[in-house]
Amino acid sequence: MNFFKPLLFSFVLLNLNSFSQDAPKEPKETVKKDEFKITAVVNKDSTSASELMKRAINWVKEDSPRFIKTNGITTGSKAEFIAVFKIKTKELNPVADYSGTITMHVSIECKENRYRYTVGKIKHVSANGKVTGGDINLVVPECGSMTLPANEWKKIKGEGKRGSEAVVSELLEGMDKRSTSGANKDDW
Repeated sequence: MNFFKPLLFSFVLLNLNSFSQDAPKEPKETVKKDEFKITAVVNKDSTSASELMKRAINWVKEDSPRFIKTNGITTGSKAEFIAVFKIKTKELNPVADYSGTITMHVSIECKENRYRYTVGKIKHVSANGKVTGGDINLVVPECGSMTLPANEWKKIKGEGKRGSEAVVSELLEGMDKRSTSGANKDDW
């Protein structure tokens, strides 16, 4: 009988440990659902790569009424910049004041008779720094779901996607314009 008491005691102790209520492990907040990125190849009949690159550079230099273009760089057959959209809450007394900016990386690569554009790396940064959502591909925002509720985070994601579509529409219009560099407009 003395042999069974320690055995029974260890069995009960092991079972109690397995039923204890440990804090559940939090899922990583950096989990990405589906990465949102717009990429397309546009074919242009008989247009040289240098002409397409000039168009891309001219478009990057142009001011836009919808967004601000910053950090424009060109290397060989590629033009890149950061598009910045200002956003603000549309409610009188918002749950979370997410006013700030949405930034996205835009790149244009040119080859003979075609070019490829990519709009990605879309991020939200709040003006006050407390409600920053970060990458819009995150399921849970950087600041946490308690600070930025799910419905507000969904609104920010929608703003980012609408902004990227605005960039693409302006890009397509800009790449259709002929580059006039090297030719004098007053020359007849």
